[in-house]
Amino acid sequence: MKKIIAGTIHALAVLMLLFSIFMLTLGTSDKTALDSIRQPEYITSSAFESRVSESVNDIFDYINLKDLFEKKGTLDLNQVIAQGERNGQPASYSLDYLIKYARSMGYYLNDKNELADDGPATLSHEEDLKNKIRVTYRAYMPDYQPSSPADGIMSMGQLARETLTYLAKYYAVRSEFFDHATNLKFFAYYAQGDKSVTYTNDSAMTPAQIAELGKYICTNSTNLEVRTNLKTAPSNVIPLLQARNPYDNGDYEFAVGIDTNFPAEDAFQEAAHAYNARRKSAIVGIILLSISAITAAVTLATLVLLAGHPEHAEDNRIYLFPLDKLPGDLVLLMFAGWFRAADHLTPALLNSIELILGSLPAWDFWETSVSFLLKYIMFVPLCLSIVRTYKADVLWHNTLIYRILQLIRYYIHAAALTAPKFWSYFLFLLPNAASFAMIVVLLIRFFQHQSLFAFLVAVALFFIMLAIDFYTWRIATGLTKAVNEQVKSERLKADLITNVSHDLKTPLTSIINYVDLLKREHIDNPRVQEYLAVLDQKSNRLKTLTEDLVEASKASSGNVNITLTEINYSEIVMQALGEFEDKFHTCKLEIVEHYPDHPVMILADGRHLWRVIENLLNNCCKYALRESRVYVDISEEDSRAVLTIKNISSSPLNISPEELTERFVRGDVSRTTEGSGLGLAIAKSLTALMHGQFVISIDGDLYKAEVILPKVTNKAELTESTS
Repeated sequence: MKKIIAGTIHALAVLMLLFSIFMLTLGTSDKTALDSIRQPEYITSSAFESRVSESVNDIFDYINLKDLFEKKGTLDLNQVIAQGERNGQPASYSLDYLIKYARSMGYYLNDKNELADDGPATLSHEEDLKNKIRVTYRAYMPDYQPSSPADGIMSMGQLARETLTYLAKYYAVRSEFFDHATNLKFFAYYAQGDKSVTYTNDSAMTPAQIAELGKYICTNSTNLEVRTNLKTAPSNVIPLLQARNPYDNGDYEFAVGIDTNFPAEDAFQEAAHAYNARRKSAIVGIILLSISAITAAVTLATLVLLAGHPEHAEDNRIYLFPLDKLPGDLVLLMFAGWFRAADHLTPALLNSIELILGSLPAWDFWETSVSFLLKYIMFVPLCLSIVRTYKADVLWHNTLIYRILQLIRYYIHAAALTAPKFWSYFLFLLPNAASFAMIVVLLIRFFQHQSLFAFLVAVALFFIMLAIDFYTWRIATGLTKAVNEQVKSERLKADLITNVSHDLKTPLTSIINYVDLLKREHIDNPRVQEYLAVLDQKSNRLKTLTEDLVEASKASSGNVNITLTEINYSEIVMQALGEFEDKFHTCKLEIVEHYPDHPVMILADGRHLWRVIENLLNNCCKYALRESRVYVDISEEDSRAVLTIKNISSSPLNISPEELTERFVRGDVSRTTEGSGLGLAIAKSLTALMHGQFVISIDGDLYKAEVILPKVTNKAELTESTS
């Protein structure tokens, strides 16, 4: 019952929200609703002041056009409006001639004093273009001067249309201020000596009387001050007065006033009534908008909270509807399709309504509102469905994208175990990409040509590829499972090696001890001494291999005690090089060292770091080219310190850097030198346990090893890392 009540109230709130928007859209004209509310009276509004400014401009247009078109208070048809050259001969064009020429082309002034061009024409535009003239003078543009011989070239039709545009303005201003009753009164007076001219639409009113009207603007040439009770006076009053002054440096006086009681039926009265109506509509609209928006938001939140919880259920389990079991992204795709269809359905629906009810006002509003309702009807169930799946914690897992990603993840994981990987990826991506492209093309053909065959083929292709990908997923999961089993088996082998190594240490230690005891007996037989030397060498090598196996196993599994302390990187490297000085001399290797001129303090385990450096230097002695140089550098990179050891290999390095750090891999492929192939693997694992990086790079025969460890920045870091 709660859901039904909340849903009903929500639907009514949405309808009321649209109604309030309708009121604000149709009732506030070009101003916002808040502007109408902030300005309670029309005469204090910006709309009123804008209209006053426009009327002032119209007054000065009238002053200018009156002198142009009138003679002794009547329209002077014989007035020369333009002069120019036609076929090289001078020509003058009167107002009467230009009006007749304009009529011959279908131009006329309608009842609103607007220029129209749909009248009966006896002269076509093509014929008019043949009547080219070069205009040198236009009465309504007295300051015009051609800047070049080509300037001012136009057809007679263009000149006639331009003239009628000014004539239309003249008639419009006369109609506004003289032919009908008006609430605006104006007085403009120019004088020089005994000459004067007056322009007014009420000769019975003086400037002082005009200033006593509700709103006024007054000024004169004496002090150039604009007196007004408007919030903002038009800034162009004085420039316009001076520009329209018929006398050079003549005196002038100007006054314009508006009766704010608006007794006359003119544009001001009409605008005032419309403004008051719009303001009332804006107040009601904003109140309704606020109430409906809050109600819609609260009821939608209520529906979201109640979603998935039946009213009479005693447990907290989320109950899903059949719609919720559909893949979420598929439902979103369906909504997107409906979203697009609503835009096409709305005009058809409104056209059908217009056939019954007639023309609808504000078509854009109705089109937007109906489209919104059609979309919202689908949006609310979809939103609640998403909420229910989210509460049930199946939102992500119940999508096609998740299932496709799972398929791709399994396939990539399985493909990573195959060789070469490129063909595995290629054979998976190519059919899917090609099928997707074909489906898109077929759907485009379906929408453009309404081809049912194309739609059916697209659906069939989709399900075929879905089936193929499903079985691919089954194969990939099976392969992944097999690989995991293999990894587990390898781990068991590694544990076995570790255990066997431990078991070998005891008898091997006994063998080494007994060989040592035999050596102390001073046996004179040379063959026995030779046998003992071989036994001593091989047993010690086996002991080293066993210890390396145990250490490699511990390092790779992380079963090593690490005690991070503050160590001078340069100092420990120099100590190690001192230990290997004789060995490098024996191998005919020259050491080239480079250290910073200040201590480089790092955070590391001294014993394990020594083992890493020892393994690297041993490798140099074993595999570096004799009579070559070994470069040992220490550098700093931000918060890290880098030990770099470079040498030239005595044998070709036909192996990748990654393989060199694997177990039992040696740079000497023929395995003629001593070594277990575990040194670099141990070094890499120990470096990682000390929060560092061990990087091997090979460029031809150049071998470079980098041990990157964090520097000590403060004592707090040292304490934290040690703990």
